[in-house]
Amino acid sequence: MIICLGEALIDLVPPGGESPRTSNTLHIEPGGAPMNVAIGLRRLGASAAFLGTLSSDPFGRRLAALLHAERVPRLPERVVDASTRLAVVDPTNRAAPFRFYGDDPADTQLTREDVEHAFAAATPTGIYAGSLPLTHPRMRATVEFALDLAHEAGVPIYSDPNPRPAAWPSREAMEAATVYLLERSAYAKLSVDDAAALGWPADPEKLLGWAAERFPARIFVTAGARGSYALSDGRVLHARSPVVSPVDPTGAGDASFAALISRVHGKERIAAGDLEFASAVGALATQAHGAVNGLPTLEEVRAFLRV
Repeated sequence: MIICLGEALIDLVPPGGESPRTSNTLHIEPGGAPMNVAIGLRRLGASAAFLGTLSSDPFGRRLAALLHAERVPRLPERVVDASTRLAVVDPTNRAAPFRFYGDDPADTQLTREDVEHAFAAATPTGIYAGSLPLTHPRMRATVEFALDLAHEAGVPIYSDPNPRPAAWPSREAMEAATVYLLERSAYAKLSVDDAAALGWPADPEKLLGWAAERFPARIFVTAGARGSYALSDGRVLHARSPVVSPVDPTGAGDASFAALISRVHGKERIAAGDLEFASAVGALATQAHGAVNGLPTLEEVRAFLRV
């Protein structure tokens, strides 16, 4: 079972690609990369669980009901007396599309004991983590403890640093968290927007070569409509993104990485077919509002690829 560690939150998304500056409407959508990836894996037929704490507030109950409906186990099942984190999405701001709200939100309440109980109950075969929990000192210690346990047990780590400038006090701190994850991962995802925010090479092929010299992780690079990229035996693989009419790009990166994880789990390399599959899933995920609604099933992806 792949354990997805971190946050589940509520995205507040303006309709039609508008900005919160001008829109009078914000859609309430479940989100948070670890939850998105757990649901994405489950819809693609993989075994996954969500490791994080949810609030007792109405939003937390909504997230719990969604995970139950998607048959994604919650580890732990307890709820906490803290508010659900909110993320206001601005699709027009490519450099910083998310701004987070919440003082000591529910997703920062996970403990080392929770991690130990989860690992004992679920016997993880992989663990997914992102960088948002690393912005909070208490939660950072919990994440580091979980990744140390995984490393000691030989459990592969999948990371999506997904650096959000608005969540960090400085670019240096954001970069340090990204490096921390990449140095511990078997596979990791970076987008060209992530690279630009970090001051790293934003050309996909240059980014792959630059990262390969510095980190042990096998890097999966997403570049929006240009598709996805990876290195295999020193050769650059590229899969074009299928042409679709996007409704909402929120969570497309999470969808594509969940797809890649479902294909490479237990393998030592990324193949061209893995990239094509991940790009197709990412494109399909843009066909509905919200990060979760567009996540496709395995049957839907296979039908789409046969067209």
